[in-house]
Amino acid sequence: MKIIRRWKLDLKQLILLLVSAGIALAVYSALMASYRVHERAFIKDTLDANQAYAKKLATVTELFLQSLNSQLRVSAGHIAIHFDDSHAIDVELARLLTQTNSFDSLVVINAQRKIISAQPSSLALKGLTVDPSLSLPIELQQPHILDPFVSPAGNLLVSPTFPIFSSDGTYLGFIAGGIYLQGDTILNQLLGTHHASEHSYVYVVDKNKRLIYHKDNNRVGEHIQGNVAINAVLSGQSGAVEALNSQGVDMLAGFAPVSTTGWGIISQRALTSIVAELDLTHTNVLYSTLPFALAIFVVTLCAGFLIARPLTQLAQNVSSLSPGNLRCIDETPAWYFEAENLKSAILNSSELLGQEIRELEEDRKMDPLTKLNNRLAMQLWLDNVKSMHYQFSVMALDVDHFKSINDEFGHAVGDEVLCALAGVMKKNARSHDFVCRSGGEEFLIFMPFVDANRAFSIAERLRIAISEHAMPLSRPVTVSIGIACWPAHSKSIDETLKMADKALYQAKNKGRNQTCQAQLTPHAANHDVARHAV
Repeated sequence: MKIIRRWKLDLKQLILLLVSAGIALAVYSALMASYRVHERAFIKDTLDANQAYAKKLATVTELFLQSLNSQLRVSAGHIAIHFDDSHAIDVELARLLTQTNSFDSLVVINAQRKIISAQPSSLALKGLTVDPSLSLPIELQQPHILDPFVSPAGNLLVSPTFPIFSSDGTYLGFIAGGIYLQGDTILNQLLGTHHASEHSYVYVVDKNKRLIYHKDNNRVGEHIQGNVAINAVLSGQSGAVEALNSQGVDMLAGFAPVSTTGWGIISQRALTSIVAELDLTHTNVLYSTLPFALAIFVVTLCAGFLIARPLTQLAQNVSSLSPGNLRCIDETPAWYFEAENLKSAILNSSELLGQEIRELEEDRKMDPLTKLNNRLAMQLWLDNVKSMHYQFSVMALDVDHFKSINDEFGHAVGDEVLCALAGVMKKNARSHDFVCRSGGEEFLIFMPFVDANRAFSIAERLRIAISEHAMPLSRPVTVSIGIACWPAHSKSIDETLKMADKALYQAKNKGRNQTCQAQLTPHAANHDVARHAV
């Protein structure tokens, strides 16, 4: 009869396969995860940066417009005094035009909509009557910024105005400053001086969705429809959004309104530039990773073969020592040779090993002298409290004059005192209280679901019990105690512990052998904390 032998992987073949697949998959998954995380981070950072930049420009524009209003107010007051003197008005407009460099043109219009003075004089506007659509300042008789319009000289401009009143309060007209929206103008210089990055640009729209500033000067005056960012900013919102622009390009836009004019400032960057940067970054990462991945592959493969050699010899030895187990091994659903022989030994030893590990873990979290919990156990307990978020009070205890005990009676007696104190604390603690030695003669007791006032009463009982307990020396031993409550005293657990320690030193400074409670901070008075059952 012909015996059919099933082919199985040996350990060396398995290691080669797993190392190759594992490293390839690890590199691929790490790069993909990193790409996705960085993509979202890049997008979020860009949105945040664009929003912050738009807010900054909106604030600067507001300040600029306020400055223009102040300049016009001063000139309006001077012109009111000399309203019938055309030469004096021309001189004042010329002064304002050349002194501040804020305006591209200036005109004074009387209450009958007639231009009585204009600078620069080359505009030749004096004597013209303005269109009724531009007479809103006459109707309002108060400072106003006109919507962008085409001036009689043919320039697209925005015009802040200021009313002119005589000394008896009679309305005489208004002074209007012209700021051109096309070309190298003062407003364009203001908005175009700084950019969030070389790939970002800014544009400004008025309340009629018309571009009044754009990096492409030819687009100034164009009306934009269907833009999510523009619709949001003109409704008074400030924020950031990922959306298509009017030309169908994916953009990351931050926006902020200019409240005094109803304009909207949008700072945006094309999504493709983010993706391009990200692709370049991860290409460099891949090239940097490949040599290390190859080195890890070679080292791991060599180590794997070295590990496989003694394991194969061990498997053969186990088989020779227990030949009666061959039938059982044949029936075990193992898919490679070494696993069939080592399975029973691993199962037998795993329980003993687990027990030893648990015992070592317990020893690792226990103070060897007092048999109380140590700082490692305390940190694990606090991590659990933080995840469950239930209230606790903490007592910080310190033995009064412990150095003198060590100096007078010796360190051995000092250790006995610490052990006796530990016994008193455990005896007075509840089953779910957490008692630990934080260092030297200092101890911490955490009391879940106990508020600060109740903790104070418990601390006083414990303090009295310690002072009345018979200690292994010829005098009583007292402790000073500080109390704090989380999150009543602080939202931070670390800060709560510091407050308990501060209260402890307050008790020390007051004469020792007493309890002090940390002071409530203002935020904690109305703090409502979630409580969970033990």
